Amino acid sequence: MTDREKELVNRYVYEVTKRIPKEQRSEIEMELRELIEDMAEGAPLEEVFAKLGDPAVFARKYREDKNYVISPEYYDNYVWVMKIAVACIWAGLLIAMAVKCFIDYQDIIRIAGEFISDAVMASLAIVGTVTLIFAFLERQKIKVDLKQEKPWSPDMLSPIPNKKSRISRGDCIASLIFLALFSCLLIFAPQLIGAYSVNGRDVSYVPVFNLGWWDVILPVLLLAMAVGFFNEIIRLIYGCYCKMVLLSSIVTNCIGIVLAFIVLKFLPFWNANFAQEVATQLDDTFKFKVFWQNKMILGWDGDFLSNVLLAIIVIASVGEIITTAYKTARYGTDR
Repeated sequence: MTDREKELVNRYVYEVTKRIPKEQRSEIEMELRELIEDMAEGAPLEEVFAKLGDPAVFARKYREDKNYVISPEYYDNYVWVMKIAVACIWAGLLIAMAVKCFIDYQDIIRIAGEFISDAVMASLAIVGTVTLIFAFLERQKIKVDLKQEKPWSPDMLSPIPNKKSRISRGDCIASLIFLALFSCLLIFAPQLIGAYSVNGRDVSYVPVFNLGWWDVILPVLLLAMAVGFFNEIIRLIYGCYCKMVLLSSIVTNCIGIVLAFIVLKFLPFWNANFAQEVATQLDDTFKFKVFWQNKMILGWDGDFLSNVLLAIIVIASVGEIITTAYKTARYGTDR
């Protein structure tokens, strides 16, 4: 084989095996290489590829799960993200329930009932959301393929991504876990984010957020979480820096900045009486009460906190866009 033919074989094998569960890849790679070599002995490599066909279609022959809603190209990542999202939702709800039981231990039965109800509703919501996102991504990919209006050929094989262009799945999973857990906290127990005071069995807390406006603030925050979730799914699916990942990074980060600006500058996000409520709930014998009263009440400034948080979000978002653009330009693929 010439160097070009070897490269095409490597690309074809890569495109097939990346759609197959990890535990089967090594064995199937060996079988596929042997099959191609045997077929190439009596025919040109172009005819061999023509017989094997599109690697996405060929990979289905090795899959045991023939019935699916999401195509094999997305199925592994779909199931993976689904498991992570559902597990995070339940973990977040369990943590919230434990804290609620600790604070209000006399009403455990009611709290447990709320947990079951919230868990069922949240699980249904996350399953539907992830399915819709993956269905949308699949339809977009099919639409792009249909525009080509050409039968599959070896020239359509994408180059094997450079190691430096690959996106860490661990980073994507960590981000998805954080977004899911934080979303659970915002939905089911935003009052738990604040200051606590323990006096024997009595636990009092003061929320840092303005819960009086939470019905207005929460949808905007959840939209921001969903945008970030979508971006991480795109990165997880493509697995390397490319034009689609760059486009997703630009769009989602810009939307995130706009939503952050709305929440922090136009909505009453912070509890304006946070410092005063904290000071009044502290026990009189608490030795730092004077410090809290003098420093926190006078120093609590929601506008300043909003400006600092907004600056951090803008810097982080712009930094991610620049980093993604640089890695896409230098190491990325043309997908």
